[in-house]
Amino acid sequence: MSERTYAFRITCSLAGGVIESVEPTVLLTLPDLPTIEVHLTAKDDQNKLSDITVWCSGFKSEAEAHSAGSQVKTALVLAGIVLGVGIDAGNDQVTGPAFTTKDGKPDERLQPEVHGLQVVPDIDGLLFGSLQFGRPYTPISPDTFQKKVAECYALDKALSQKQVLAAQLYNHSHFHATDAVRFVTLISSVESLAERRKRHSQLLDLIEVMVQMATKTSGPVEASTESLIGGLRNLKYESIGTACRALVKEYCGDDKAKAFARQYEIRSRLLHTGTPPAEIDLNLEVIRLDDLVRLLLVRNFLRVRIKA
Repeated sequence: MSERTYAFRITCSLAGGVIESVEPTVLLTLPDLPTIEVHLTAKDDQNKLSDITVWCSGFKSEAEAHSAGSQVKTALVLAGIVLGVGIDAGNDQVTGPAFTTKDGKPDERLQPEVHGLQVVPDIDGLLFGSLQFGRPYTPISPDTFQKKVAECYALDKALSQKQVLAAQLYNHSHFHATDAVRFVTLISSVESLAERRKRHSQLLDLIEVMVQMATKTSGPVEASTESLIGGLRNLKYESIGTACRALVKEYCGDDKAKAFARQYEIRSRLLHTGTPPAEIDLNLEVIRLDDLVRLLLVRNFLRVRIKA
């Protein structure tokens, strides 16, 4: 009986670039690894968006396959940056359940679909599930689509550049498969609309005194002094987080503003540590934030404010 081996599989998307290969499979040779197969599947020729599935087998243990796969996944993400294209390697979330046998018995050949890295037995006949779940899906009838486009057209609203950017960010958030990226993109949509207001006059006077004191400093710390002065002058305006909360309160009310304040804290944690707080269900938070941002944008575009 032959010794069992394992394989890693990385499923990701490529946007903004095309791997120019006539063959559907490209082979990679990396140090200390078996030959890696990169399978290319074109999805949208017009937008040059394609699926990439990376496969490498022959590992003696699941841990060995996972370690090697993690390193290759990181290399793919970095390669996207170096090449100036987008390679979305996901965060290893299951996006489609594994198929099942008719008799309901376990079968390790039937594996779920994962966006990112997964480790599987290196056996023949593997079949990966393809039914999508876990993301909100809104069925739209042709009549509904036509009606909503007509309604929006009839509004005859000219959007400001900030509103256009906010709309683009909201729409683009739905193209991301990773919850963390969707969440930060939705927060950015609100940030693009917010206007930072000047602080109270007494605080402005105090900040100006501090600027004058820092300006008098000279010598070898001149470069850092300039940075300090810039930071002090920036204090004359409220923080972007405060401005966002005020915007949400203006158009959506106190309860939504409090909810957004909590979501902004999650955003800060994501950007500072790369992960949300342990108790947070990020998928659920994305759904909630999506609803809030959509409401904010619609009311902001139509100038429908909440009465104090």
